[in-house]
Amino acid sequence: MQVTNEQTEETLRLTISDLGIAAWACSELFNYMLEGYEQEDYGELSKESYEEAMNKLRSSFVKFDALAETLTKGEKNEQSATEQTV
Repeated sequence: MQVTNEQTEETLRLTISDLGIAAWACSELFNYMLEGYEQEDYGELSKESYEEAMNKLRSSFVKFDALAETLTKGEKNEQSATEQTV
C-alpha cells in the first residue's frame, strides 16, 4: 500500500491515551448495541450477525484495554528503574 501526501515526521504516534479512547469507544458502542439487542432491534442484521458484531467489539475492547494497561505498567517500571539509578 502506498501512502501519498503524508510526511512521516509529522505523523503522530499511537499513544496509551489513544488505546484508552479506542477501548472506551468499543465499550460505548457495545453498550448501545446491547440496548438494541435486548429490545430485539437488530437493524438490517440478522440476530446471529448482530451477536457476532457484539462479540468482536467485546474482544476488541479487551485487547485495547489489556494493551493500554500493559504499556502503562511498562512505563511505570521504566520510571521506577530510572529513579532508582539516579
